[in-house]
Amino acid sequence: MIGTDAITVSAFASQSARPVRAESAVVSLGPVATPVAFRDGFAYFHPAAGDIGVLFCAPWGYEALCAHRSCVEFSAMLAGAGYPTLRFDYPGAANSASDLTAHDLDDWINAAIEAAALLKRLAGAREVVLAGFGLGCLIAAEAVARGLVAKGAILLAPPLTGRRYIRETQALAAMVAADDDGSEQIAPGDVAIAGFVMPAAFAAQARRLDLARLQLAEGAFCIVSDKPEVDASEAVSRLAANGADVRECPLQGYAEIMAGPTMAVTPTAAFQRVIDMLRDIAPARLTEAPAAEVAEGAAVVAGDGFVETAARFGEGDRLFGVLCRPATVSAERTPVVVMISVGRNSHVGWRRMSVENARALARMGVASLRFDLAGIGDSAPRPGQPRQTLYSDWPALDATEAIDYVAELGLGPVVLLGVCSGAYVGLQAAINDGRVAGLVAANIYRLVWDPSESVEQALRYGNRRIGPAVSRLLTRERMAKALTGKADLWPGFLHALKRVYRRIGVMAMRYLGPVGPRGALYAECKRRFEILRARNVTTTLCYSDGDDGLGEIDDYFGKNRAGLAAYPNVRLVGMARCDHNLTPPQASATMIAETMRVVHVAQNARR
Repeated sequence: MIGTDAITVSAFASQSARPVRAESAVVSLGPVATPVAFRDGFAYFHPAAGDIGVLFCAPWGYEALCAHRSCVEFSAMLAGAGYPTLRFDYPGAANSASDLTAHDLDDWINAAIEAAALLKRLAGAREVVLAGFGLGCLIAAEAVARGLVAKGAILLAPPLTGRRYIRETQALAAMVAADDDGSEQIAPGDVAIAGFVMPAAFAAQARRLDLARLQLAEGAFCIVSDKPEVDASEAVSRLAANGADVRECPLQGYAEIMAGPTMAVTPTAAFQRVIDMLRDIAPARLTEAPAAEVAEGAAVVAGDGFVETAARFGEGDRLFGVLCRPATVSAERTPVVVMISVGRNSHVGWRRMSVENARALARMGVASLRFDLAGIGDSAPRPGQPRQTLYSDWPALDATEAIDYVAELGLGPVVLLGVCSGAYVGLQAAINDGRVAGLVAANIYRLVWDPSESVEQALRYGNRRIGPAVSRLLTRERMAKALTGKADLWPGFLHALKRVYRRIGVMAMRYLGPVGPRGALYAECKRRFEILRARNVTTTLCYSDGDDGLGEIDDYFGKNRAGLAAYPNVRLVGMARCDHNLTPPQASATMIAETMRVVHVAQNARR
């Protein structure tokens, strides 16, 4: 329940919470996963009554970040079709208690083999089909080469070799790189992308992987669903050489998966075609043996200074999260930090920062809950939830349920931690819920959401300067294409006009305040900060130097930010040489230091 002094969401801020048309709502595609302990991490079991189980081998790094939700939904669709499915954490990745530097590739292969045995026990399945996405396809192939017996395989966007995979990953890393992302701190030989680092020794082993190692027994099958632009004939001929029944099914929508974690879209139609093929080749039958019961409270993993529990919570156990506690429980009430996911990133976080930060806090005596917002990661959507919920009221409802969960466990005081859109959700939740004692918000892009603005417009026309955009529009190359009829400049001019209109409104707001054309936004921002001040919610706003979100501070509190002086509970902290995503390690150091400061203030206020 929300605290008695909670403030309800204003009508101004709730424009996006209107009922939505059925066709635009997100629906659950199959059974949600039950977490279970597996090696030094977790496995995620999607139950079904069929006698053929599917073991899903995940991708790694940025590809895993973008494809996480798609992999979850594909697994749920398999279970819905009667195939019990198991996903699992690789040692040193995702929620594993260890770091990748402590492992080699053999650990990943052995984990896949053990996960297949676990799947059989949990599902009562007699046969196993291996499925993989990206690097996971090569892991599955090597597991078969080392003796794992499989009825068949499903390969989604499979690289032919590990060498090619590493080369493509390095090329993609250059595409997603940003200034001040800490790339210069990567050791020679390591393979890094979006802050995820594959040590040089591990990468050397990965280069030796080969899809041709997937030597399935005669009569087995393989479904190859490759990127539409890739000629899959070489992979098909290799896999068919030993007599396997190999079928092709283009993975239409791969580009949409890899559009970025925030914009990724699950290619449901393509996945359904793959499952239809599977049903045709290996139809599931009801198992004669009852599936094993997943023991309650079994999803617990201990590590250096921390103990973690994977749990489902909220209404109908819709939400998924990982509760991280200090290994040594203090006699005093343990403070807790609720970590809110960014965009559509899973609870693991960009460069695995949520996992690492949670454990660092545990070693300092602070518990935390990192969780997936509804319809993201391993959390199921709310009934009627629209597909686009960023900067709407929907995620704040999930934050309230997360606070309910930690409060029921007796943890507190409660501090919220978020980055970018997660920081916006944290701000909303801190305003709505009187139980929140502190807030750490990093690179928050909007302090108030303009209901007339779409998320795409905000990202495109946001706080960036207009001059460079116009300069890019009027380049010689673009003008030449326009004059020859090869390019239409109108969308670009419309883009610039919208940005000019917004800047004029912002300038008027600075001088006219609540009576200007953006007066409602100005008044709402002041209302929010006054609520935080009245409740004495200790608040830190962290910004990377030059971050676009700083424009919001200037807009609402003046160029010299003097207006913030009226809010002694609010502190502004800069982070030098740090990108928007907080990729460099020093970003975590700043975030943890500020979180601990807010926790200590909140603890002292409660005494």
